[in-house]
Parts: sequence; structure tokens; C-alpha cells
Amino acid sequence: MKNANIQLTSPLEVTVIPNMVIDQVVPEANELQLKVYLYILRHQADSDQIQISRMADFFNETEKEISRALRFWEQKGILVPSHEEASPKQDTAPHQQEAPCETDFTVPVRPRLSRNEVQQLSKDREFSELMFLAEAFVGRPLTARDVESLLFIRENLRFSSELLEYLLEYCTSQNKKNFKYVESVAVAWASQGITTPEEAKAQSQGHSKRIYSVMNALGKKSDPTPTETAYINRWYQEYGLTQEVIGEACRRTVLATDKNRFQYADKILRSWSQAGVRSLEDIAKADTAYTQKKTPASRRSAQPAYAANNPFLQHTQSDTDYASLEKLLQ
Repeated sequence: MKNANIQLTSPLEVTVIPNMVIDQVVPEANELQLKVYLYILRHQADSDQIQISRMADFFNETEKEISRALRFWEQKGILVPSHEEASPKQDTAPHQQEAPCETDFTVPVRPRLSRNEVQQLSKDREFSELMFLAEAFVGRPLTARDVESLLFIRENLRFSSELLEYLLEYCTSQNKKNFKYVESVAVAWASQGITTPEEAKAQSQGHSKRIYSVMNALGKKSDPTPTETAYINRWYQEYGLTQEVIGEACRRTVLATDKNRFQYADKILRSWSQAGVRSLEDIAKADTAYTQKKTPASRRSAQPAYAANNPFLQHTQSDTDYASLEKLLQ
């Protein structure tokens, strides 16, 4: 094979990766861990971009999965192991992480299967039937990674055959046939202690009305992603806000921006929660206080700075009757 000539772009458009990371750590990292590391290198000069919630949205993953990927790089000594930072070792700028809303739950280690191990699993009758069922739901042959996900959900998350079948049915009904999504939902259910299809249905039905009302208020017509669901649960559970307060924040968000609406609404609701807002009346009081605080500065800024000491700009309109004065002079 001939040597390939690679032409790089301008240095300002290049992200540099340390050779030590490529030589020693990259061979051990999985796909998501590599993506997270490259994302952090790319945005290390922009601290607002390096947040768990932003990375979860960018990669269409759950915040839990992003946290796991970050822990891998922390264990390797590449990232600073801090609850408030997610930066490469050479970067000391702090980056805020937003805590996921899931309850305390340790995600088991995901298995890595060789081709021979996949073939051995296909000979197991029960697992073979599960693979056949999964292929019927997703409408295609399973990849080795898909088989790893099935094994992870059944063995490590301890899903029964009935619960796993309902999981596949549920994800398919949401038009989500990617096993990353299937695995994310399975981890979320396991973290909530769901062990039967009945519990999964009850959980889905119990939260769907509340979640979809927020989705509609933000102008979202699609089904919520795990990250979007985590945001909504945070507003209700962690911030302790009511539906009418959340609805008002959504209304203001829609009027203000077309992009990153969940992040925008979260900033509003976080500030309201910290200010003790619990009702629309509290919001009205907060708005009034903000307006009164801002008004004096606005009035001062309405007059040019040079006008205060300029005598030519300080005169008032004269009340002299020039017509009568002219008659007296004749």
C-alpha cells in the first residue's frame, strides 16, 4: 500500500491529541469514551460547552453514560477527578457538571464479546429465541454490539424474558430501534427498581402526561429522549416546581429562542428554584423587583453622558411673547 499524504488545515482548526493518550489509553477506550475525550479537547477553551447535559444531547446518550465515560478518563489520570470539572489534565479551567436525575444506581460493567462467544450464545436455546425476537422488533440482523446489549440487559441488569420483551416492544412503539436507546431505557428502568412489565407500564403511564405536557409547551412534537426526560424530572423532583411554574418558563423559552430550549428553560427554572419561587404570584413579584432594579439605570442611560455638563443642552423652552415685545419696540 502506498503511503498516504495527509494535508492538515489551518492550525487554528486543529485539535491536538497527546501521543501518550494515543499510544497507551486509546486502545482500551470504547467508542463513547473516545467521543467524550475528543469533545472535551475540542471545547476545552469554551467551558459552557463542557457539561454533562450538553454532551448527552450532542451524542444522543443519557447523562449516566456520559458520566461513566468521564470516569474512565479520570481513572486513567487524563481528566481531573472533580465533581465540578471535566477537563483534560493540562486544562485547569473549571467546568460545571449537571447532576443527572436518576437515583443512586451503579451500572454494571458492560460485556465485550468475541465472535466465538457470540456464536456460542446463538447455540443457547433461550438466548437464541431472544435474539430472534429482537431481530423481529428491529427488522434487521443483530450486530455483535447488539448481542452485547442483549446480554448486558439480561445478565447484568437481570431483566426477565418478559420484561426484556416488553422493553423491545416499548422502544419499537417509540420508533426507536437503535440498541443504544434500548440499553439506555433498560438502565433507566433498572435504576428505578422496575422488575416487571406491569411496573414498566405503570411508570410510563404515570409520567407520560406530565412529560408530554412539557414537551408540547416547548414546541417539541417528537417523543422525549432520555436526556429530555431527565431535564423534566429534574424540574419536578429536584427543583420541586409546580406544573404552572414550569409551564411559564416554557412559554418564555419559546418566545426567546428556537435552539437549546431545554438548556434555556433549565437556567430559568434553576434561578427560580434558588430564589424560592413556587407560584405564578412569586414569579410576578420577582419580575417586579427586577424591573424596579433595572429602571433607574435605564433612565440614566437614556440621556447622553456628555449632556449633563453641557450648558447648550440644558436650556428650557422660553415663554416670551415675541409679538407683544415687537409692538413695544415700534
